[in-house]
Amino acid sequence: MPRKKKTGINPESCTLAELGGLVVEYVVPFEDIAEYIENKAYAACMNGMFSGALAELSKLAEFFEKMSDKNEENCRDLADIYILIGEMNQYVNQFKESIPWFKKAAVVFDRYALPYHDLAASYMELKDTANAIRSLEQEVSLEPGNYFSILQLIDLYEILGQFEKVEEWLKNILERNPDNIKALHRLITFYEEKHPDVDVALLRRRLLAINRVFNEFETVIRAYHLCRENRFTEAMDFLNVMMLEAPTVTMFHLLKAFVFGEMHQFAKKRVELSEFKKNCYGKVIFMENKLEEFEHVFGKKAVARLGKTFTISHPYP
Repeated sequence: MPRKKKTGINPESCTLAELGGLVVEYVVPFEDIAEYIENKAYAACMNGMFSGALAELSKLAEFFEKMSDKNEENCRDLADIYILIGEMNQYVNQFKESIPWFKKAAVVFDRYALPYHDLAASYMELKDTANAIRSLEQEVSLEPGNYFSILQLIDLYEILGQFEKVEEWLKNILERNPDNIKALHRLITFYEEKHPDVDVALLRRRLLAINRVFNEFETVIRAYHLCRENRFTEAMDFLNVMMLEAPTVTMFHLLKAFVFGEMHQFAKKRVELSEFKKNCYGKVIFMENKLEEFEHVFGKKAVARLGKTFTISHPYP
């Protein structure tokens, strides 16, 4: 059953305008129905009513803007409305138009990291790498433990060829979180590509010594580094354990196929590729997505080494 408020009002049955009216008339606090407002706003966008939703949210923003003696909670509410308007603009691919809303959110509640993350997303869509970097730098200054955004920032530094920044930030992550597998992998591959004189054996040993529950992408990384050391039997044992814990993960079949190929066990390789196709329902888009994830770690040559056994309508080089 839909959750009802003490007022007896069912927010789920209200229109976006009615929900805004409840806030403006001080019937319900914004935070209590913020989720309903967001859902209604996005539903309006999906139904081609972006302008109407924007008008209603602008009225709500104006209510908070004109509020005298705003407290911290009111400022946070206003920032959330600005962010929602900005994200709606992103939803309809109006990335340039979204930027002023995120900037307003950052001003009205200056300890809020989310506006900077959204700003970076818009700048990246507009190919404005310099401003995207500045936005992410501001975000991680407010949330220094946000490793996802730091890794995004590292990607942008790499695009601009600021390799000293790449190394600096990867080391920064590892100082705070020594067992961050993604950062260790990135630092190893960074040295291999940009500073081949650096011995990465100790870093790889450190990565492979990590013993905890791995997510799917971390599993891909660990399998990759076991293969780099030609520890194929150990890689297969590791993947078999992971499959027992998560038998529905499609990627594990692709990884096992690659390892079997490296071990010259081609019949088993074909079986795993067949299972991979089956788990992707034979749909090219699903297979391509998984191959892109695999390629992101193993590289194009590894995809090619999967061999002619794996054939889809858009062959990989």
